[in-house]
Amino acid sequence: MRTSHPTPITIVYRFFLIFALVVAAIVALAEIGKPFLSVGATVVKANVETVSASNSILTYRWNLDDTRLPLLSLPDHIRGSVDLSITYSMDQFQFPLFQSLYYNERVGKYILMVMPKDGGRAEFIDLVPVKGRRQFEAKGNTSLRLEDKGYVKLLTTGEGTVYTFASFGNGEFHCSQIRDRDGSAINLKYTDDASIDSIADISGRTISFGYEQDYVTSITQTWGPGLVKRQTWPIADDAIRTSPAVHFMPAGAEMTKHIPTNALTHAYTPAMAASDSMLAAIFGGPGAVAAAHSFEPVGLASQYPLYRGDLMGDDGKLRRGHLSYAMHIYGSANGTGDAELYVPSGFTSHSNAPTPTDAAITFYYPRLGNLNDVTIAVFHVANFRLSYEGERVRIGNTGGRGGSIACYRHSHIEFYRGDTGLPSSASRPRLRIDPASVFETTSNIASRSRTGASARSSY
Repeated sequence: MRTSHPTPITIVYRFFLIFALVVAAIVALAEIGKPFLSVGATVVKANVETVSASNSILTYRWNLDDTRLPLLSLPDHIRGSVDLSITYSMDQFQFPLFQSLYYNERVGKYILMVMPKDGGRAEFIDLVPVKGRRQFEAKGNTSLRLEDKGYVKLLTTGEGTVYTFASFGNGEFHCSQIRDRDGSAINLKYTDDASIDSIADISGRTISFGYEQDYVTSITQTWGPGLVKRQTWPIADDAIRTSPAVHFMPAGAEMTKHIPTNALTHAYTPAMAASDSMLAAIFGGPGAVAAAHSFEPVGLASQYPLYRGDLMGDDGKLRRGHLSYAMHIYGSANGTGDAELYVPSGFTSHSNAPTPTDAAITFYYPRLGNLNDVTIAVFHVANFRLSYEGERVRIGNTGGRGGSIACYRHSHIEFYRGDTGLPSSASRPRLRIDPASVFETTSNIASRSRTGASARSSY
């Protein structure tokens, strides 16, 4: 069979045909991207990123260069709180601009809450002193550095971005400026009660916030030549906007720590305090303090953000916090004391030794409190040794490996459905049980207390 060879005209024709197909594909891709970019989502700085993974808090993109578009991209409809969504890149993290830089005066370190870019729960970064009292560096796998210049604190990232923090109305340090390594900057202004009033860039584009009862209810942006374009985005979640202010009331005292407006638990009530007191009596020695309702003890309020429970993301998905369906045991109200650590008797099997990374021990119970078929995992166990003492078994002390730093000594306890041993990190969320549900209800505790009976668990 004879093979025919293409003529020069055929070769040219094929070349233009392929070129036309490539151009058409590029145009089609551009058309697909237009709905996303139409609200000012153009990204012109590589260090300003958006987290869009399904398991992460929804965040919005910054547009630092193109003044024809808004400074911040926003969806047509904002469905929930924006406290954790308006963030700015901080190395491998995102920093929520509504959060404060906390200072622990007793140990002389700073604490910053950040969100991982690859999703997951909020993390707390410790910035500890180096080279004297005015230079600080982050612990762990990050290159954050902080310089204390008196009234302002300068936090520099590995990317060269500089965050300026200053003290405002509530005495906490809030971000007042962010300047990247190319010199682009945004400036933040605050109201008298230290809420963000507006954010502006050097061209004059602004983002301003409307509030009702301390909750953000609208966002307004101005942009374009002469700043003539103006649009307001209402926040359409009435349940969040009308929630009461967050109070911490162990004895009627109110705490003023900022708590995200999308927190699902809005008050630490006397019933929660009674439940925590009962759990401390079950799992801790004399003077022990328990936290099982999303809030750290009041004595830790100056060292760590108070709320560590459930959050509702802007995408309508629930995010569990560190103390969602988990509890901490401390040796004292300020978190620094040591305490004996116990579990209820009645377990039929247990692990033989603490795990090497976080000193965890597991115990399996055919029956525990109100429930059947339960495993307890106790993390950060020090001096592990079983000692039977009636209805309880002492297993060691609080503050074992992973749970003891200079200002914070604790053990972490979780409850799982079934005989699970220590589940993988990925499977724990679906297995966790609320600690307060395992034992008597708080209403029964209050009733028994009024009759003079001791409030103890039903194990």
